[in-house]
Amino acid sequence: MAAARFLFLVTLATASSSIDNMNKILNGSCIPAERAALLSFKAGITSDPDNRIASWQQGHDCCRWSGVTCSSRTGHVIKLDLRNRSPTLGEDFFVGFEDHSLRGQVSSSLLALRRSLRYLDLSANVVLGDAMAMPVFLGYVRKLTYLALSNTGFRGRVPSQLGNMTRLVQLDMGNFLYPELYSDDISWLGHLRSLGHLRVRSVNLSGVTNWVHTVNALPNLVVLTLSSCGLHMSNAPSSLLRNNLTVLEELDFSGNYLNSLATPNWLWDVTSLKSLSLHGCELSGTFPDELGNLTLLETFDISSNNIKGMIPGTLQKMCNLRSLSLGGNNIDGDTATSMGLPG
Repeated sequence: MAAARFLFLVTLATASSSIDNMNKILNGSCIPAERAALLSFKAGITSDPDNRIASWQQGHDCCRWSGVTCSSRTGHVIKLDLRNRSPTLGEDFFVGFEDHSLRGQVSSSLLALRRSLRYLDLSANVVLGDAMAMPVFLGYVRKLTYLALSNTGFRGRVPSQLGNMTRLVQLDMGNFLYPELYSDDISWLGHLRSLGHLRVRSVNLSGVTNWVHTVNALPNLVVLTLSSCGLHMSNAPSSLLRNNLTVLEELDFSGNYLNSLATPNWLWDVTSLKSLSLHGCELSGTFPDELGNLTLLETFDISSNNIKGMIPGTLQKMCNLRSLSLGGNNIDGDTATSMGLPG
């Protein structure tokens, strides 16, 4: 009888503790260790011109801080959104980025969130990286599904440790303002098989030789941007033995050195494409008939190249095409007639 009473009291105490914890979560209380980690991150920020992290104060509930989202179920920090949203396209576009950017260091204290953080956006804070290397420790925040680091001012080699984040669904990186990131081996990307959106802009990949095979190992890609990365087709395969890019809808290779549209070319195997940009890729020669394989295309930009000759009649198969950019080429004949459109 005494044992049963003792077990009842223990159960009651445990339930009471669980209820207390749940009440804290429902009331928005964050985990103390995670609040300390965020305050440590804030300590590394030397300038916050838009007061994005001004609400991050000791003794306050971190789940209510600007840019911080906590799980309503566990109270853990799951999202950190510090994107610089102030700049808009216009005359002072480049100046605006710096004027509104966070400045300082990205503290490794974020590792304290590695068991819960799913979303991290530091993009457009162009002086946040302050010309330092991209932090290797980010590769150990392994539960991230979304990581945006574009235009954060990081320089040097892209760390291969990013390949540890096997749950990533979206990865965005590169510096079109200060293009000083590079990598000569992107085989680590092959580990990120959950990726649906991969956007890499102005990262020097000119030393990478196996990039087509690496990208083809990502079967869930819907959006792929590898623009102004110094890519070339000199050692790319003429075709894919097995095309794994069966759900890829948007492909942007603009600003690379693709040189020729001549067939055979593995691009024409990716028949799921709805948007294709080959703007400014130093393409020469004539249009291949195989372009007609891309029957789902809605947007096609092949402007600012050196393509000559007639548009092949096979492009009439692109029945869904809404936008076609051909400027900056030496194309003969009437586009409307070639496309089977009324003159």
